[in-house]
Amino acid sequence: MSVPHQTIMNCEFIEDAHSEFARLYNEYNWQIRAGWHKFDRNERARLFLDYFNDGPSDLHVGNKSEELKKKSVIVPELNLKDVSTSAKFLLNHFKHRATMSLFEQYRVGPDGALGDGPFVTEKVNQKKLTPRENRPDYYFVYTEKWYGDLVRLDKENEETKTLIKGGDCVSYGVGSLIWNRQYTSLMDFRFLILRMLMKTPRAWWTEEQWERVNEERSTAVDKVTEMIKENLATGKAPAKTIPFAKLLLVIEKQRNDLEDYLAILRDEPSVLVYQVNSWLLSRPELVTDDRGRNLPPETDKHISCAIFEVVRGWIQKFAITSYMYNLTQMWDDPNTKSDYKRIILQETSNVLHFEYSRAQAHLIRHVQTGIGARCFRRVPNAYDEAGNPRVVMRVKLEELNGRDSLLQHMLRLCQPQTHASQAFQWVNKLDELYNSKPSCWKSLQQREMDALDELIWIVSLIQELSMVVALPPLSRKTGQIFINGSWELDYGLNKIRKEIDLQAFSVPLNKLLEPGMANEALTQLDDLVELHAGCKMDFFYHYVVQYCSAYHRAQSQETKGIEQNEYPFTTAYCIAQGVDLKKYEENRSPVQTSASENEQAANKSNEEQRQKLYANPAAKKFFFTLFEEPKAGGSITWTAFISVMVAMGFCVKHGYCSIHVFVPPSNMPMMTILTVSRPRNHKIEGHLIPTLARQLKKAYGNFIPFG
Repeated sequence: MSVPHQTIMNCEFIEDAHSEFARLYNEYNWQIRAGWHKFDRNERARLFLDYFNDGPSDLHVGNKSEELKKKSVIVPELNLKDVSTSAKFLLNHFKHRATMSLFEQYRVGPDGALGDGPFVTEKVNQKKLTPRENRPDYYFVYTEKWYGDLVRLDKENEETKTLIKGGDCVSYGVGSLIWNRQYTSLMDFRFLILRMLMKTPRAWWTEEQWERVNEERSTAVDKVTEMIKENLATGKAPAKTIPFAKLLLVIEKQRNDLEDYLAILRDEPSVLVYQVNSWLLSRPELVTDDRGRNLPPETDKHISCAIFEVVRGWIQKFAITSYMYNLTQMWDDPNTKSDYKRIILQETSNVLHFEYSRAQAHLIRHVQTGIGARCFRRVPNAYDEAGNPRVVMRVKLEELNGRDSLLQHMLRLCQPQTHASQAFQWVNKLDELYNSKPSCWKSLQQREMDALDELIWIVSLIQELSMVVALPPLSRKTGQIFINGSWELDYGLNKIRKEIDLQAFSVPLNKLLEPGMANEALTQLDDLVELHAGCKMDFFYHYVVQYCSAYHRAQSQETKGIEQNEYPFTTAYCIAQGVDLKKYEENRSPVQTSASENEQAANKSNEEQRQKLYANPAAKKFFFTLFEEPKAGGSITWTAFISVMVAMGFCVKHGYCSIHVFVPPSNMPMMTILTVSRPRNHKIEGHLIPTLARQLKKAYGNFIPFG
């Protein structure tokens, strides 16, 4: 029988819990058995009750008796009478869970009792357990080979029928109860053993064993307690490693989203004005020095430079993400030489950290002129390599302890010594703060939240990729081809930045909102860059990505083309010989491709698949406001947006902090996932309206009833 297709989730978290419990039991077997037999009935009862009073709660309630009542249904072994009466009762369960495989536990229980699968099925039939709401076509598979995998299967398939008939495949609701029972048992048994070991006489221990148990009690208990509270009680699976193929899809989606945003930036004046205004408001000149002085706010003079930087910033992000995608594709390609994968992985690691540094610098720029303005100072007569005033942090973060958690966590992410691997813990703390105290986030400006979302994405990607492959640390010597080329290119573009003059189209800034002005300004920008450098800006970055990718592809597959010792490019070649780059025009980056052309092509190819989703009157009003009346001052509440998407069958998942993920319903032929960040004031307005409208139209244009 072939492997079930469309695996949605595997059971790694239960397997990890089982291996940890087995290790604990095997290592301290005789102390566990001797200690439990030494306790009399009252001591066993006291330990059991103390554990449930002080131990991890898998419900967000203070009523422990209610918690025990719920647990007694899914795990009836955890009852005071049996645990306290017989020492052998719980020890037999410990041994069964530790020494039998998960598949064996699914089939048979201790001493010939029902296994987890038959037990849950019987309780459901007796209506003592209520399954979670079923998801059609989703099943849990419980075989030795695919144990605990959540898969999507065709009911009419003969293999599916065989699995269901043999009891190896159960519905989503029943399967959720089975893994809940197994996971709860393993976690509670583990914590009971830890508490028991802490009560055993010290004379039984070597010093090394005692230190190890102490450490496990202080770290593992807190870790798993939090996991149970946040995940098991809400029915969510604990964080787990995702397959490499899914990481490729994550990077590809980010690349496509950035490409779409570049099109929006060129076609929607309100979006361009917002980005340019954000850049002007975050200029380091506005940071005060030691005497509280600012540099003169010559905004008219800086508008042209701001437009240049905004366009360059988004093109650069798109180029970096495209290169990441190319590298990860090469690493996953079976044709890539195994010994060259190490070089590709090093280049990937360096590019990931390069993007992290760029996103961190972007966050610092906005925080130092926003929520953290009083915590930074500008150093007079000091400038960085790009010619911007140098700004440093003027406070010690320890002084902020207990005063402003949001500011403290944001500043931690802004510290240069906070590397990508360390940043993940501060992202988690921000996420906890966002969920526990959402009101405190009102002090952040929208531009700060946008910069934070960028940093969260790259930090999460590094974290996930590190769990899938052995990602090497950052190297300053090897794997620097793309980074050196990017620095060379930035250096050349910085020299022509001051030559760009767009004031005729953009002073005052709101002039860009007049018909045709934004398009004229961007066309003039392209022409001026081409005049001074020989080629448009997006061609340069596209050339760097294509040349570096071709270099690695040639070396990894032993193909002819680029000599291994040949350096791909230099500033002189990129800038002075820019006219030669026009041969890449036919392979150009699609950042300037007309969005309407893309949409027409997509609509044409999917014309026969139209399957519009149901929209109630509130949804139709919402879409009318979003697409037919995107007038200035228009506003839509975030709650209304969520309600409309849920009503049409979308599943809404909360990511880190303000990020929300929308998964389309299963009856939609295309499974494009939409990622949207909740606005700081919970209102979709201004530049966010055309941005969201374009995202929805591109992703679901044939299925959502827009009008």
